[in-house]
Amino acid sequence: MKAIVYTKPGGIKIKEVPKPKLSNYEVLLKIKAVGLCGTDLHIYKGKMDVKPPLIMGHEFSGIVVDKGPSVTNVKIGDAVVGEHVVTCKRCNYCKSGKPNLCAKAKVIGLHRPGALAEYLAIPADLVYKFPRRQINFEEAALIEPLSIAVYAVGQEPAELDKNVAVIGQGPIGLFLDQVLKTSGANVVGIDTLNHRLNFAKKKKWIDKTINPKTQSVAKIISHFAPDGVDETFEAVGIEATAQTAIDITRRDGHVYLLGVFESPGKLDLMKIVKKELNIHGSWTCAFAFQPAIDLVKNKKIDLKSLITHRYHYTQAEEAFKGAISYSQKRIKTVITF
Repeated sequence: MKAIVYTKPGGIKIKEVPKPKLSNYEVLLKIKAVGLCGTDLHIYKGKMDVKPPLIMGHEFSGIVVDKGPSVTNVKIGDAVVGEHVVTCKRCNYCKSGKPNLCAKAKVIGLHRPGALAEYLAIPADLVYKFPRRQINFEEAALIEPLSIAVYAVGQEPAELDKNVAVIGQGPIGLFLDQVLKTSGANVVGIDTLNHRLNFAKKKKWIDKTINPKTQSVAKIISHFAPDGVDETFEAVGIEATAQTAIDITRRDGHVYLLGVFESPGKLDLMKIVKKELNIHGSWTCAFAFQPAIDLVKNKKIDLKSLITHRYHYTQAEEAFKGAISYSQKRIKTVITF
């Protein structure tokens, strides 16, 4: 089969590789679409501790074309999406409802072959059927990043009428906007790219916009939330935006960190102490795929509008370079097979 293989920092090649073999509890997917994620771009740039060669890709959709003898939850021909964290199912975290924290977890596209290939073998309990009449394959590939937003927002029991800031209006941030609005929050979007802020505002996913390059974040927030926002979701992954989250959140408020941080950072820890802030890490997701699919089926979430650039797998190098450059008002890049 053909696969897009990471060979070195800044280097990928389309190679012929063996088709995956199945275990009793796995299914074989014919991959239809794969979204390029920030993690894929971090790997491509050589910013993550992974050794080439590696088939990346963990945001995917496909069709079941084969299955192991013990698989009963799907049949050949089903259109599915899949989770990307393969866990041990035996540790305390797996048993207590936090499989995303399993110490023995293997991430598809990071620790085991990913979806940027014609075929993918995956445990059957990680796949979910979706209705092709309502969701196409390109849109379905975005269920995974949507599930990350659903999981993060779900850690807070109620959002109705809360003032919430979302720092970073990339794909995860835009999904956070939508999930929060669906939950009844008042959302302020923060980003340095005006076209993303304007896009989210036009879609009515956010109520207010702030560009830190030209505006004072704290000053604008003080106009409608004098004590600070109730919650802040950080979806960038740099020291400055993490500190902004701490600065703009009210006393006893909640800060959720979703960004992929490439290096350690220095934060004002005393401010966290004095404000009694509740700081939460939010890592991938757990039990959020089906709720994410249901939100899309019920027309609560718009997936299609985020897909700005599409490439065939033979154009993989162009796709990666474009995704890194954020050129042409790019939001989400999808590769099809």
